[in-house]
Amino acid sequence: MTERATPAEQPRFLIFGAGAVGSLIGARLAQSGCEVTLVGRPQNVDAVARDGVRMVVAGKVTNQAVRAARQNVAEAAGPFDHVLLTVKGYDTLDALEQLEPVLQPGTILGSFQNGVGNEEAIVSAAVDQALLAGSLTLPVSMDEPGKVQQHSRRGGIAVAPVSPEVNVAPLVRKLGDAGFAARRYSDFRAMKWSKLLLNILGNAQSAILDLPPAHVFADSELFRYERLAFREAVAVMNRMRIPIVPLPGFSVPMLRRVMSLPALLAQMILEPQVGGARGTKMPSLWWDLKRGKGRTEARYLNGAVVEAGTRYDLPTPVNSVLWAILEQMTAVPTEWDRYRRDPVRLKALLRTATRLNAAG
Repeated sequence: MTERATPAEQPRFLIFGAGAVGSLIGARLAQSGCEVTLVGRPQNVDAVARDGVRMVVAGKVTNQAVRAARQNVAEAAGPFDHVLLTVKGYDTLDALEQLEPVLQPGTILGSFQNGVGNEEAIVSAAVDQALLAGSLTLPVSMDEPGKVQQHSRRGGIAVAPVSPEVNVAPLVRKLGDAGFAARRYSDFRAMKWSKLLLNILGNAQSAILDLPPAHVFADSELFRYERLAFREAVAVMNRMRIPIVPLPGFSVPMLRRVMSLPALLAQMILEPQVGGARGTKMPSLWWDLKRGKGRTEARYLNGAVVEAGTRYDLPTPVNSVLWAILEQMTAVPTEWDRYRRDPVRLKALLRTATRLNAAG
């Protein structure tokens, strides 16, 4: 596919929904010489307009000036070669409506979102839109507007075409120029489902209990349910014939093999790794609950496993319980108080669900 370029032969990027992920990608691309515009919440945009994107890596802070516009693409001067979508999955369709003015012929839309199902939703809503999928495997967070904390140097960006006519090689090269370990994939479903296996680890239970992932992995019973949830997702992938692939910085096939070991042995191997990689960083589902959004990405993570299991007649008791609790918490925020810092109630529900499944 022939891509437009500026006179300086640098592609123009619009990052829509620029939180931690979008701001980091946008700032790095801007550092490499690309023309980048971030579109996001007013408080983040105002901070970026004032101070640039502040990137913190291993205690070192760097600032990168980036164009920024409030959550309104009318303020972003196109045309753009790439529009990268970094909103939460539940905001995908609303974002598409807002992006309609800048999705011109020749513009490639990239879904850089966690979970699975976003690309299929985009294809259904915008049949003719050139589309690719991306996954960031670097752990990042935004604790204050305009400031992105990168918690580890391990990881990178995976990119795969969704539309058959899209050539992702130029974007992969540009991301490499921006300092990312970037890799091209041919099967976006394999890439996204493999990333889901990483995303569900230390996420739902940590969010429900309001405890760091390291605490969950240190508790033998809670870890057993982490392992079971992971293995349910693997079983679903196997039934759908979706291969598990390595991602930048992470050998997901090796993780699958470790999770196939007896639970205590798997815990001995993974507990120090998770604690070292995540530190005290709280997971994405916790942030959804903490900010009182009334919605979480659980539908695109644990919920996606449950829905696929239903379609293929595979039991997913652990993911079902976790998803149900998170849905209840978003509907009735006070429900969080029943579980916070108290694993006993959660363990009892998961213990019952797994026993009933085994008995059935």
